Amino acid sequence: MENEVQYIHNLKYEDITRSLARDFFRIFCVNTNNDKFIEFIPHEQDQALDICMLGDDFKKIVKEFEDSTYSEDIDTVHTAFKKENILKVLCVDNSFSLNYRMLLDGKATYVGLKATRVKQNDSAHILIAFSNTDAHMQRIAMYERTMKKSLTYAGIAEALAYDYDCIYYVNTKTNEYIEYKSSDEYKKLHLAPAGRDFFDFCTGSFFNLIYVDDKDTFLQAVNKENFMNVLSVDRLFLLTFRIILNGEATYFRMKATRMALEDNHHIVIGLSNIDESIKRRAHYEMMTEIANRDSLTGVKSKHAYTEAEEHINFDIEHEADYVFAVAVCDVNGLKQINDTLGHKAGDKYIKEACSIICHVFQHSPVFRIGGDEFAVILKGNDYEKREELMKSINNVVEKNKNEGRVVVAVGLSEYIPGEDKSVSDVFERADAIMYKRKLELKSARIDSE
Repeated sequence: MENEVQYIHNLKYEDITRSLARDFFRIFCVNTNNDKFIEFIPHEQDQALDICMLGDDFKKIVKEFEDSTYSEDIDTVHTAFKKENILKVLCVDNSFSLNYRMLLDGKATYVGLKATRVKQNDSAHILIAFSNTDAHMQRIAMYERTMKKSLTYAGIAEALAYDYDCIYYVNTKTNEYIEYKSSDEYKKLHLAPAGRDFFDFCTGSFFNLIYVDDKDTFLQAVNKENFMNVLSVDRLFLLTFRIILNGEATYFRMKATRMALEDNHHIVIGLSNIDESIKRRAHYEMMTEIANRDSLTGVKSKHAYTEAEEHINFDIEHEADYVFAVAVCDVNGLKQINDTLGHKAGDKYIKEACSIICHVFQHSPVFRIGGDEFAVILKGNDYEKREELMKSINNVVEKNKNEGRVVVAVGLSEYIPGEDKSVSDVFERADAIMYKRKLELKSARIDSE
């Protein structure tokens, strides 16, 4: 027991933060004013970092990571991993994080990206770190060559661990624990800063603070057997749950890891208040959904079409064999209905036209890009059946025309690899075909009269 007490007294904060940051396999210090960067590699056996790369353009490193991103996650990485986006998040939060899949050894492997400021009063320099978060992946091989030592590992580890409200050190052999850092908000919980059994603490006084809907999940996850089982096969134990703080259910994230790979009896557990981040994400998702949805018809909006266009343009740039088609649809006679029957009748006419388009192109995204204009992006099975679908919608239109119902002119064009440079090239051809079809329908109506 005396040895254990001595161990605790000798323990330093940087020892704990270093343990929490050990899972990062690439660490960059970036000057966001000029994009110059330094890459560091941590050593397992000392407390320093080695510089393994100096550079003048961090965008080249970003391109390197984008090129190795798993195909299904390219859109996410391309949108999120931008300097302006990271800096925007860091203006209101302590850190920026992103999880996605990277191709490592030919296998799609989950990695975590985390960015944080080096110092609170330094708006130019940020740390960007990558960690292997896949449970079955081996440690990324360390670089063999080193060049020049700079920033201490402890300093970087502390910066990466800045967003922890509280850190617990636990001896899993004796179950004794001690609390090392607490925010003012966390201190309001009035929890014991040390004790003889961390897991009794978790199922006792701490458990009483857990939000009722999360109690079962917390109880199943936060016990010694589960902790040790997870840490025996993975570097990290992660859990998100809610605590009643200031009378409100507040989201916290628990992160646990071993003090050292060779240490089987000491773990550190970090708790972060992530409530604001989750609320911002939920608000962002809600606002994005509103922006991407047309209020009249319920299909996707022009804003959503612009985003889809950007993503496809990115795919065109990176995939020579990319295939898709665009259908442009225009509602005939809307102005006459608005002028004679009113806009309420016009809105009903638009919704009926939209229903026809959605019914035919059931497996493709439909966008309302103007008052009486829609666009459809065909991929996969709908792309393969595009001629059949065009016949189907034209048959409906011909029948409606004869019955005096909603008439929609549709034009479709396929992407031509090597010729088309962007979605707009495909759209313009489809729009020209649609306009020709629109004239045919008007001419047929005049002839019938």
